[in-house]
Amino acid sequence: MSENLDNKTPKENKPKPGTESNPIGDAFDIMVSIPDRLEIKMVNASILSDYEVWIFISSLISNAVIGFWVAYATNTNVNASSILFWNSIVFTILFMITLIVALSKRYTLSKKSKSIKLKTSKVESDNNE
Repeated sequence: MSENLDNKTPKENKPKPGTESNPIGDAFDIMVSIPDRLEIKMVNASILSDYEVWIFISSLISNAVIGFWVAYATNTNVNASSILFWNSIVFTILFMITLIVALSKRYTLSKKSKSIKLKTSKVESDNNE
């Protein structure tokens, strides 16, 4: 009788950690292209914040302007017509003021910005690993 009295399991043929090959690695051959020089535009953060706030306010007021002009154009009540007209005029003026302020902030932002040019280094890699 040749019974195996050893309760040891045979070693499986597992590759060592870190040496496994990637079966789909060749299908995803990726090339990354980096330019020789990078240009970064630096802006004043407080002016940028002001610009964003004024653009947000003007976008909110623009919705009110469109709403009042549509209400004025579709209105059939003569008494409410003059109120809607003057509300439309006032909100149009407010929208134009906020838009002009936002554009002036944008002009100031672009005028006070600095441009930094950086050289990138060449990195070459061989796939002979």
